[in-house]
Formats: sequence, C-alpha cells, structure tokens
Amino acid sequence: MNRRNFIYLLGCGCLSAGFSSCTSVPITDRKQFKIIPEANINAKAASLYEKIKEKEKLSKDIDTLNKIKNIGSKIEFSISEYFSRENILDPTTNFDWEYILIENKKVKNAWCMPGGKIAIYTGMLNITQNDNGLAAVMGHEIAHAVAKHSVERASRGTLINVGTKIIDIASGGVLSDVNRTTGQNVVGLLSQIGIMNPFSRKQESEADYLGLIFSSLAGYDIRETIKIWERMRESNKGKEPPEFMSTHPSSTNRIGKITEWINEIIIKYPPIV
Repeated sequence: MNRRNFIYLLGCGCLSAGFSSCTSVPITDRKQFKIIPEANINAKAASLYEKIKEKEKLSKDIDTLNKIKNIGSKIEFSISEYFSRENILDPTTNFDWEYILIENKKVKNAWCMPGGKIAIYTGMLNITQNDNGLAAVMGHEIAHAVAKHSVERASRGTLINVGTKIIDIASGGVLSDVNRTTGQNVVGLLSQIGIMNPFSRKQESEADYLGLIFSSLAGYDIRETIKIWERMRESNKGKEPPEFMSTHPSSTNRIGKITEWINEIIIKYPPIV
C-alpha cells in the first residue's frame, strides 16, 4: 500500500472513531471524545490504587479517616439521588468507592482515580481545616471521576499520537528530523503546551464547577471553597508556574470563577434530604 492510501485509510478510521465516540459530560453537557473503554481505565486504576496502598504510609488517624468516609458517603448518595431524580443515567453506577488517608504532611493534595478510588494526604488537612473545606476538595476530585476526565485524556492522547504519526508520514519524516536535530520531543512539548495543558485546565474548571454542585447537594457550605483557594495561594507563596505551562488554572482565576458560580449553585442545587 502506498503512503497516500495509508494516510487516507488511517484518517478515515480516526474520523469514524470520532463521530461514533462523542458523548457529553453530565450537567455541563460539554461534548467529549472517548475511544478508550471506561472499564479498562477503571481496572487499571483499581490495580494502581492497591499498589499505592502498599507503597505509601497510611495514616492511623481513624477519626479523620472515618470523617472522610462519612463525607464521601454523603456525596456518593447525593450524586446518585440527583441523577435518579433528573432521570439521567448515573455515571457512578459502576464505581467501587474506596477512601484512604496518606500520612504525608508535606503533600497538599488529594485525588480520585477513575471508578471512585480516593486518597487524601494529611498535608491537605491544613488547607481544608473543616468539614466544609474537606467536602469541597473531595467534591472536586470526585467530579473528575464522574466526568470521566481520565478516559477523555487517554482518548485524546491516543488521537494526538496517531495524528502526529500521520503528519510525520505525510511530511516524509520532517517531525522526526526536528526531534533528532534538537535532541528532544519538540512536537510533544508544543502539543503539551498548546493542546493538552489548556484542555486539562478546562477539565479542572469543570471539576471545580461540578464539585461545587456535588458538595452543595450533599449539604455542605460551598462558600468555604473560596477560603480554601485563598489558603492554597498563601501556602504556595507565589510559586505557581505560569498558567500556560500548567495543567491547572491559577488560584486567582479559580477564586474568580468560583465566586461567580456560588450563589447560582446554592439556589439551583440545594441539599438533597
């Protein structure tokens, strides 16, 4: 098969996959491109979660862990109940929820893997400070899993890799020559800054918005979220990278958007009893 036919067939295949793999994020209705099966991502996440539990030092603070689990249970219920009342397919139906508290005061972080595998680092507790703050952080991380952001990123990464190879073949190996000449993956760097980072920031903002909704539905005061990002900004002491180089919006931009959303969300998404 000659190069032109190969490119044509591969391009058609990518377009076909794109047309057949467009879905929408619940609530925000943002269109998504997903070609990686969610079940595969969830299985890999569950396996990695077990390895993390073996590798990391888990906190012996049972009271705080139980508090995390209690907040998580309220958010779990509010999400499922909301989608049930709205007659929308619950995106957490196949989740196997689990929570751990990792003993590391230097790490101010939390995350939720696909499928509902959640971790909080003890260093984050200095930022959250109370139940409302903890719910805000957990709501944000859970929102990533509900919106299937990991599936979306994996799918987009696969598409970019295939597209780059198509362009390289079509150009007679120009991209490969550039990488060899400079000694680094220039194309990958430009893709990261110009495509993946802005896309990741969009996901982060979406998780901020959905997280506020989930925390509000669970009965927590989402006004605490602004204070969290003020504390995070103060904790970072101006060491945040320029936003265009980062996968996350700046704390200042986050505070601005969250401030715009809060009153509307409190009214539109009251606690589910």
